[in-house]
Amino acid sequence: MNIRTGVAADADAIAALHTESWRTAYAGIMPESYLEGPLPATHRELWRARAESEVYLNGGDPPCLLVAEDEAGVSAFAYLVPERDGRVLLDNLHVRPTLKRSGLGRRLVDRGLGWAAEHHPGKTVYLEVLRDNAAARAFYERMGGRPGRAFVERFNAGFELDVVEYTWSPVNGR
Repeated sequence: MNIRTGVAADADAIAALHTESWRTAYAGIMPESYLEGPLPATHRELWRARAESEVYLNGGDPPCLLVAEDEAGVSAFAYLVPERDGRVLLDNLHVRPTLKRSGLGRRLVDRGLGWAAEHHPGKTVYLEVLRDNAAARAFYERMGGRPGRAFVERFNAGFELDVVEYTWSPVNGR
């Protein structure tokens, strides 16, 4: 499995994997009508827009897109964004459902934390995960993430879900 920096041509494959991952991980957590509705188009629009912009609109600094691929194509990706508050957001981490528990997610987190340490030294890395996504929360804890702030996120589709923030401080980052 090769891990490389993502490019604009990866946008559609990333969007498809993003949707596949959400439909698997969030089944029973998010409304089925949302997961089976316009999600593919929403993710395609998101990743095409990100591919067209070299600077993340909210933070100003370039993000980091890591893509894992094999002969079948994009198998996993991670997207990190420097935020205006000085932290780095691990905004997306998705592994093809059939490859979960293969070590690929760990490799991407390690690479992402390494990128943050190199390009944003001394900055905390964080992510937001749905409280009911027990598998992801357990993974982040195994990776050294610390649960912290909890809040409710309102989705544009009209539903709310509980979210937990996980952080990696610069001293315990990888």
